[in-house]
Parts: sequence; C-alpha cells; structure tokens
Amino acid sequence: MAKQTNLACILPILLAGAAILAAYLLFPNSAADAPQGGAIFLSIVGRPLVSGNTAELRAVSTCGAFDVLLDGAEFGSGGPLLSAPFLLEAGSHSFSAQGKGCGSTLAFAVLARECDGNESASCEMNGCPGTRKCAGGMFSECALPKRVCIPGEKVGCSTNGCSFGHITCNQCGTGFGKCASGSGKENAACAGLPSCN
Repeated sequence: MAKQTNLACILPILLAGAAILAAYLLFPNSAADAPQGGAIFLSIVGRPLVSGNTAELRAVSTCGAFDVLLDGAEFGSGGPLLSAPFLLEAGSHSFSAQGKGCGSTLAFAVLARECDGNESASCEMNGCPGTRKCAGGMFSECALPKRVCIPGEKVGCSTNGCSFGHITCNQCGTGFGKCASGSGKENAACAGLPSCN
C-alpha cells in the first residue's frame, strides 16, 4: 500500500516536470526575457547566386527573437526561425542579424547574369571546338563533343574500289579525315578493269 501511495505522489511531480520541459523546448522564446548568449546561424539556399534569380535566407536563433538587415536595410525578423526569399542583385552584399545578447553576419557575392533560357555559346578547349550551355543564368564549362575515335588512329579505306589507303582520326577524336592513298598498290582482283586505270 505504501508503494502505491508513493507512486501516486511522485507521478504528478514527474508529469509537471515533463510539462515544464516540453514548454521550454517547444516555446523557448515565449518568456519576455529571452536567455542571454546563444547564437544566430545564417545561410543562403539557392545556387548559383546570379543576378535576377531568387534565393532564400534561412536563420536559426538559440537566443530568442532577432531582426535581420540586408545591406543595412530592414529585411525581416524571426525567432527562433526565419525563412524568407529575396531577389539577387549583382555585387557584394551582407546579412546581419541581431538578437538579445547575440548577433551574426553573412557576407556573399552575386555574379552578373551571363545568359537567359536555353542559350549556348561556342568555346574551345585544347584546340578543339565545344559548347557552353546556359543554366541558371550562367554559362557552363566548355563541353567537347563525344569522342568516336582515338586521335591519330588510322583505319584502312578504299580510294576508288581498287586502290587502298587509310583514314586518320582528327586531333579532337570527333571524326576521320578523307581517305588518303596508301602505297599505290592496286587490288590484284581489279587489275586491268577500266575503274582501276
């Protein structure tokens, strides 16, 4: 009987403690005086950072409510979380967040837009022609066509059905040149035919 009485007394105390802990974890900023110390973590989602694109600022605070400035101008406020989109403009920029007893700054650069849509541009890599494609407002690295042969590789061919020579893979590996005469020897089976004379 004593064990049941002790359990009946301890259970409400445990439940009250759990409720206080849950309230603190779920609503850390509900108190008027937010805890001192902590930090604000800032990050930008959305790459590449190119003018005309939209990105998203994400901020997480462990020190309560906070205000955010973008290049010194009011941007927004949150606590403990803030997630807000913004339009990217070319140049150097910074976000600064300030809360009660904590702050943070995030500097970032936005590149000027190079292209729009499905544009492409010619380029050259190691003496071979390639293509750069537009993606997210920026041109990609130079991409070369798929290789079909090994540069310098020689393959036999016929110049006129009787004389034989070779074709050579070009320096980029994208194709073969014209059939070049070989030793000048004719196919014995063709000797004396008009097409071989």
